[in-house]
Amino acid sequence: MKKISKNLQKIFKSFSYLIFSFIYGKIKGVISFNNDKRFKILKSKFEDNIQYNVYRVENARLYTDRIQDTAIILDNKIVEGPSHQLRPVNNSNIKENIVFTKGTPRIKKKIKGKVLSLLTGGAGNDNYFHWVFDVLPRIKICQKILNINEIDYFLLPDHEKKYQKESLDKLKIPKEKRISSKTYRHILADEIIVTDHPYCLNNDADIEIENIPLWISKWLKESIITDNDNLDKKNYPEKVYIDRSDSISNTKNLRSITNESNVKEILRQNGFEILALSNFSFEEQARIFYKAKLIIGLHGAGFANFCFCEPKTKVVELRSNSSGNVCENLAISNNLNYKSISCESIGVNYNNQFGHIKVPIEKLEETIK
Repeated sequence: MKKISKNLQKIFKSFSYLIFSFIYGKIKGVISFNNDKRFKILKSKFEDNIQYNVYRVENARLYTDRIQDTAIILDNKIVEGPSHQLRPVNNSNIKENIVFTKGTPRIKKKIKGKVLSLLTGGAGNDNYFHWVFDVLPRIKICQKILNINEIDYFLLPDHEKKYQKESLDKLKIPKEKRISSKTYRHILADEIIVTDHPYCLNNDADIEIENIPLWISKWLKESIITDNDNLDKKNYPEKVYIDRSDSISNTKNLRSITNESNVKEILRQNGFEILALSNFSFEEQARIFYKAKLIIGLHGAGFANFCFCEPKTKVVELRSNSSGNVCENLAISNNLNYKSISCESIGVNYNNQFGHIKVPIEKLEETIK
């Protein structure tokens, strides 16, 4: 029965691709951004000789599968430069973009005005770390050279999660200008604006995510840690343990601490407060990291908040041996006092950041002292 159902789905999808191909036409080639006067490339420059391309394309279409591919289309040709196709983490040859094989199988929605695309890979849809470092910095990249108030719409991976709404509020992106790729997968706009990726500058995402440019952290901290009487009056703990028991990777049994009850007990005895970041607003999370003197937690997206810490804050990452150096390098670039307790992965057969760990209690006690 399942096999029949899958076959029927394939037939329906193939028929759907055919219908939309008939309506909108096939994608039949590539346009180089350097060889067409209808395009503009502006340069957005930052410290350490970092610069980004900001692409402006008039009367163009945008199609995204919301996971790997986004295509900017003009005259039924894909525009090289602002389009991306991730395979599996790096940007692949443009001819591998999904629109060449599947077309643009969604109803085209016409948008009057300028649309700034903040789309990135699928992780930007619901991962806090990638939202903070892949999506939001594109706003600043544009602000450097454009009047952001002239943007009519901001095309986002999504904007329904609490931290997404609150961070956009804090950055003063008007609610009425936010549109989601969930609803707007295929658009035609008067002008589409796209930026280079904020940290993947040499098409090596595995390496470059471990070396996020410092300007991003500085900008986030300056933009989010601002005067707020209600938040400033609160008492924030100096010693914090980040509880990830409600995280997606934990609830899906991909990454956890097998002896976490023991870890929490030891930390409580040493004056730590146990906090689940999902219980706090985006701005409150930033303040927790900003005010803390010592932070401990399991490797995860919540450590994106290292960018809000004050210099010399002590941070301890509990991690598997295969977790990579993303959090460590982010801490070091922000001048934090970083330590880690690395453990063998158990229970999950992945050679990456997933895998359960058992924290050696003696090592933990030694580290926090």
